Amino acid sequence: MAALDEILAANREFLGRGAPPPASHLPRRRTAVITCMDTRLVGLLEPALGIARGEVIELRVAGATFAADEEFDSDVIRSLVGAIHLLGVREVLVIGHLRCGMSHVDGNALVSSMQALGVDPAAYAAYRTGGPAALAAWIGGFEDVHTNVTRVADRIRAHPYIPRAVPVHALVIDPDTGALELVDRGEGR
Repeated sequence: MAALDEILAANREFLGRGAPPPASHLPRRRTAVITCMDTRLVGLLEPALGIARGEVIELRVAGATFAADEEFDSDVIRSLVGAIHLLGVREVLVIGHLRCGMSHVDGNALVSSMQALGVDPAAYAAYRTGGPAALAAWIGGFEDVHTNVTRVADRIRAHPYIPRAVPVHALVIDPDTGALELVDRGEGR
C-alpha cells in the first residue's frame, strides 16, 4: 500500500471517531515556533513543549533554518511577519535539534542523489561555479546546531518587519529524549 492510501485510510478512521473540538486560527499562547521537519520531532515536540492544538503557530523547515542568501525574503520571515501582524504572535522560539540532517550537508552526495533521481544537471547549473559546496549552502546546510539557531534568531530579530518588542529565543531539543536546551534568551530589544 502506498503512503497516500495509508493516509486516506487513517483519515477515514479518524473521521469515524467524530470531529475534534473547534480551535481558533489565532494562537492562544501568542507564540510562533520555528523548528525542523525531522520525522523524530513529529509527536515529540508538542508534548515536550507542553503545547496543544490551537496554542501556537508552528513553522517546520529543513534544519529550522534558511539559507544565508534568503534571510530577508525567506518563507520563514514572510510567515512570521504574517503571524505577528495578522495573528497576534508576540514571542518566537527557534528550535533546532541535535543530530540534524542539515548539519554537515555533503554537497557531493546531494549532487549524486539529484543525478541518480534524474534531475537535469542544467537545473542546478547556477551552483556549478561554486560547486557542490554552493549547492549545500543553498539548501541551508550548517555545521553546528547551536550556532545555527543563534544565527537564525539574530537574523529574525534584525529584520525590519519584526517588531523590537517581540522576543526571539533560540533553543535546541534532543530528538531522542525531548530535553530542551536554552541557547539564547532573546528578550525584547
